[in-house]
Amino acid sequence: MIFKSLSTKKIKIKNQIIPYDLESLSKYAELEEISFKQLEDDLEEFCYILENCYAGLDAAKSKGLNIGNEKNAIINQLNNKPVVKISDFAEIIYQRFSPYISDTHFSIDFFNNCKANYRFTTGYRLYFSDLYVIEKDEIFYVYEYVDKSVKTGSIVQYENLTNYLYEYPAKGKNVYRFGFFSDKFESKINIRIDNKVFEIALYSEVTNKEAFSFFIKQYRKAVYIRYNRCIFNNEEEKLKLQDFSNSAEQCKNKDFIILDIRGNYGGADLYSLKFFSDLYFNNKNKSEKFLKNYKGYVREVYSLASVQSSIYSLKKYCDISIPDIEKEINKLIKLEKKLTQKPQKIIETNYESKINFNKPAYKGKIIILTDRGVASSGESVLEQAYLFFNKNQVIQIGTNTAGCGSFGNVLSYHLSNSGLQINCGFTDFTKKVNKSNKFHGEGKGFYPDYWCTVNDLSETMESVLNVTKEDELLEIYSELKK
Repeated sequence: MIFKSLSTKKIKIKNQIIPYDLESLSKYAELEEISFKQLEDDLEEFCYILENCYAGLDAAKSKGLNIGNEKNAIINQLNNKPVVKISDFAEIIYQRFSPYISDTHFSIDFFNNCKANYRFTTGYRLYFSDLYVIEKDEIFYVYEYVDKSVKTGSIVQYENLTNYLYEYPAKGKNVYRFGFFSDKFESKINIRIDNKVFEIALYSEVTNKEAFSFFIKQYRKAVYIRYNRCIFNNEEEKLKLQDFSNSAEQCKNKDFIILDIRGNYGGADLYSLKFFSDLYFNNKNKSEKFLKNYKGYVREVYSLASVQSSIYSLKKYCDISIPDIEKEINKLIKLEKKLTQKPQKIIETNYESKINFNKPAYKGKIIILTDRGVASSGESVLEQAYLFFNKNQVIQIGTNTAGCGSFGNVLSYHLSNSGLQINCGFTDFTKKVNKSNKFHGEGKGFYPDYWCTVNDLSETMESVLNVTKEDELLEIYSELKK
């Protein structure tokens, strides 16, 4: 049985229309400066977006944000300038507000000659080394290293060493790779080995930049699915996303599903939700009933400004033939009329549906391949997999994802005078995404069960799944090396 409840909070506000259409941005292409009065007006618009369109407002306030104080500080800092560079305006907004906004989605983009864009949360990545260690009796010894002057069996010493070790089953039991997880660029680190200091080189994994790609390869006991977008740019891509959402039938009798989502930076999560629902129930009627009724815990912020931007975005980027999308647009159109007549901010909270996911029809393993290019609705693939299937069925391999899970359904607004584009979500997913102990926060994302690079992805999968040389899965792994 599925239960839902909804609470609504209404706050009186003044309506303010913030530009949102991308078509008008070209007029800012050559603009580099604005007057101080124009800056004041744009700053008012930015603060209005925070107050009345952004789902992360309460979280920012809990960290000490006082919008009025920050606005006054900016005015005082720039008050003696008759004109202000747009790049300086963006920089000071970032400097004043970013300490309070922990949200990888929140950003400021330029549409003129300025090159710098601002992301309010810096992403973390793992900087790998080629030093492998093995643990025995709580002491760590060199197992393998490219520098042959470092002898195998030498004792490795580093403060809090275990925090920098990542299991590497392809090398053997209790073997770990040394790595440095950081939001800053790291190229080397000094480590003491047998009381001698060595400079260890570090490097990060390259994010998959492949263009739209979806295909399925069938094997006797496995299926490989490449799914690197949740958004389409043309009719052909839209049909492929629909094919993915309907592909559970091809997977239900396989021992392994290898779902490769590397580089999937998001879009709509309806496609993967249907895929996992069909896979879990293996019953069309039950799956359709679930999809019709299920709602995760979310808080959504509606003002006239956010509603109008949302309608625009849904019509521009989403498949309006999907019933849920059409239903959402119709809801927003009614809400737009209501908010026009009676200005207010409405905060809707949907409490999570109650259902026990403890009897999946699919009993095999789901291997999900990730990198830092997996973001937003791409990360929803992981969240949904962990929702439907137990931790023993789902194995994540690769690197951490981008960490864009807390605030979503991102809308874009541009400030009237400068053309600065403000991107922020009107939906708060915090409680929903935090249910998974695999999500480690904004900028950090979902951590894999097994960390590895592209170069050793196939070897890692072979060892995790105990593949023999005669196994057909080796064909998949050889493809992954290409």
